[in-house]
Amino acid sequence: MTRLSGRGLAFVMVVGAVGGCAGRAPDVVPSAPSGFRLTLLDAIVIPSVARPPAGRDTWFGSVSGLARDPRTGRYLAVIDDRQPSRVAWLDIAVRDGRLSVVPGEVVPTHAAPGVDARRVEGADLEAIAPLPDGWWIASEEGHVRINDRGERLPGEWPPALLTLGPDLRVTRIDEWPDRFALGPGSGGLRSNQGFESLTRMPDGRLIAGLEQPLYADLPARLRNGRPFSGGRGGRGRLIELERIADTWQPRREWVYPLDATRARGLYTGICNDGENGLTDLLALDDTRVLALERSCLQRPDTGAVRNTARIFLVDLSAADDVSPEQQVKAAAARPVRKTFLLDFDSLIPQLPPELANLDNFEALAFGPTSPGGDRTLLVISDDNFLPTQHTAIVWLRVEERGARR
Repeated sequence: MTRLSGRGLAFVMVVGAVGGCAGRAPDVVPSAPSGFRLTLLDAIVIPSVARPPAGRDTWFGSVSGLARDPRTGRYLAVIDDRQPSRVAWLDIAVRDGRLSVVPGEVVPTHAAPGVDARRVEGADLEAIAPLPDGWWIASEEGHVRINDRGERLPGEWPPALLTLGPDLRVTRIDEWPDRFALGPGSGGLRSNQGFESLTRMPDGRLIAGLEQPLYADLPARLRNGRPFSGGRGGRGRLIELERIADTWQPRREWVYPLDATRARGLYTGICNDGENGLTDLLALDDTRVLALERSCLQRPDTGAVRNTARIFLVDLSAADDVSPEQQVKAAAARPVRKTFLLDFDSLIPQLPPELANLDNFEALAFGPTSPGGDRTLLVISDDNFLPTQHTAIVWLRVEERGARR
């Protein structure tokens, strides 16, 4: 395990303009001073384990979502590996002023009686949110199986919300409406680029976000077996869910202006893993969330790879509701307001050397209180079980003038 060096920690700026050198996503609201400050506190790198040490069902890595258990203070992560689907506990604390991260037990997901075991054991879990009394909601983003030649295999896993009990068995599966079905025919979700993010608001609602726009909002072609729209960004979606009896029902829906992929020097190509995408959300209060976007870039001359990652403040309060009941077209809708907070490139001089090209950051969670008593943020990467990647945990102090807690 590697951690941030003892060099002075740089102040990380938090206000800037939204947009990029690879193009500008439509309807991006220019940034305004937000009163936010994010300061780097620490960073830890856990090397990838490229082969399962004792069977794949206990293999830790490929963390795509993280949430704190309010009862115990432990953190539960979802692992976006489907062979089998599983979750993992982590113990995250502050020791002697530094961040301590200890991976714990890995738990394969199993279905409770009456729940479709195939949907549970092969789920592509990408995000997780805690519910009261030890229950959890996890997001299956929606995927089909593709072979090495990019051909679609039989069977699919539609997007869904999975409810996990305190014993981590899945007790129910809530389906999304037909407009979010997989495939271009319905104008719905791109496979493996659907409901990547999920957060629970303080008032109990859920907000889910799409990694990439719907086919109805931005056409995409297949490239290397994955939908691809050229790194242009576009009109993504955030969806509000309310609990009605025992089910989660979509309510309001908003346009999320996804940034275009931003080139970095000689890294101008877009990796096979896709374009800049929304990978997680984290609720601040009942109208605002933090959003994490990341991309994978490649040098055309050498094939070398690097990542980008940026954090935004998102205000939902003034956006138009584009749910079907409102009959407001997404193309003409007022989107959520996005304020740029942090470009991870500015952190690189203070990060461990393994993160010189950053990594595949996919998860947000509030961290343990800082030594100074401040609120903190954890940002975690998905190593894809590749020896060239890592499970990296970046720990940031969160300060806001006149903060609404």
